[in-house]
Amino acid sequence: MEVTNLFWSVILIHTFIYCLDRYLKRNNAQSYGHFLATTCIQIDLASVRWTTSLFNKTISSWAIQRKTLLCRWYSFGTIITLLLSIPSLILLAGTAVVSFENIRQHRNDEAILQPAVPGVNLPPSDLPYYIATLLTCTVVHEIGHAVAAVREQVPLVSVGLFLWLFIPAAFVELPTNDVTSLSPWKQLKIYCAGVWHNVILSAVAFTSLTLLPIFLMPLFQTGVGVYVLNLDMYSASGHHDFQIGDQLIAVNDCHITEGKSWERCLTAVLHSRSSGFCVNNAYLSRIAANDQSACCNDSDLSQSHLCFLSSYDSISRNHYCLRAREVSELSPTRCSSHIDCPPAQSCLKPLLHSALENETESLRLIVIQRKNAPSVLYLGQPEEIYQSVSVSNYVPRIFISPQFIYVIDHLLWYMFSFSAGLAILNVVPCVYMDGHHIVGALTQMVFEGREDASMKRQTQRVLNFMGTSLVIINIAFGLFALFS
Repeated sequence: MEVTNLFWSVILIHTFIYCLDRYLKRNNAQSYGHFLATTCIQIDLASVRWTTSLFNKTISSWAIQRKTLLCRWYSFGTIITLLLSIPSLILLAGTAVVSFENIRQHRNDEAILQPAVPGVNLPPSDLPYYIATLLTCTVVHEIGHAVAAVREQVPLVSVGLFLWLFIPAAFVELPTNDVTSLSPWKQLKIYCAGVWHNVILSAVAFTSLTLLPIFLMPLFQTGVGVYVLNLDMYSASGHHDFQIGDQLIAVNDCHITEGKSWERCLTAVLHSRSSGFCVNNAYLSRIAANDQSACCNDSDLSQSHLCFLSSYDSISRNHYCLRAREVSELSPTRCSSHIDCPPAQSCLKPLLHSALENETESLRLIVIQRKNAPSVLYLGQPEEIYQSVSVSNYVPRIFISPQFIYVIDHLLWYMFSFSAGLAILNVVPCVYMDGHHIVGALTQMVFEGREDASMKRQTQRVLNFMGTSLVIINIAFGLFALFS
């Protein structure tokens, strides 16, 4: 709901800006036109574009001073980028096959590459990371093109920023004739520079992510659970509820080591049948059992007790009105039937409110174990916990909150994945992507000196068609899997 509201708010803001722009152009054309020309702002429906030549001199002087170093840098980067083109095509083809199989067999397995949509497969709270990462990745990408072009004595026209809805991007304008008049190898160095910079940015982010736990070892420990950072939409109440600073170590019988296992354990609860608790028969024999205990009929006891069902077979079915915490603390293991319990124990399953009224049976009694604190018993859906409880992989050794580490870790992860994704998409021969120009320069180099120009054009068309088709298929399958 929050993302939907945000989306429509952005649409309304863009519509207002567009209508205001049209109104001022009609009624105050001269002064408003002077303002747009001075600020170099261009407004279209759902987009705003800003260009400037202020940085041209700085970029040019910096590139000229490091001419020899940059020559080696971009020559090596061009070779690496060309070598990545075939694995990228194979990866896109494999992802398309996996996505198709998931759709055909109605599976929820994630593909290697998939569209990132805030509020769908990304938490709404990650929207600032999403925007900051996209902006950084595109700026680094376009700086690559700009510096490589200046290195080959191609002047910069302008650089700028582009905002489509709430998605930012950077761009560089180069004189097309100056670029196409260069030799194919020099053209390749300019076209491959953006991908090369994204590869380097992704590698730096991944290396930083890997080394971060080592650098922070004196202050934080990892692999021992997750640390509760925030309770964004969760109302903590009582001593035995989530508290900021808790160290969570298990969900039911699933052990937590870090954020991925925390997500995996909650997902396992969602996809598993409602499990019960193994309780000694001696304990149950001291409690009067009947067909419909008090709290099972929604009496005052239901505020502090839960209705548990013990069904040893199809004939023997007893109901017990018990405190859930007492049952969970007495139970050494979880069970789905009496067969899972040791001798002299019975399997008690919570008979939840939704099951009694034939509603959706999505409610679960979830036991989240905390270190040095009583377990949290949560009656609800696992995704509610995942969305409202923010956790960190870094557990403090001393009284220092890992909040700033969480921000750094999130930014590095987004930087690694987004920059790598942009590199893969741009190296593939797809229209409107760098790969389209790379194929053009590469085929020009391969067919240089040959009289048969039709063979070169045909090769370009085939490669661009294959790459474009793969990109469209992957995006279509990814969006279908997300919204289906």
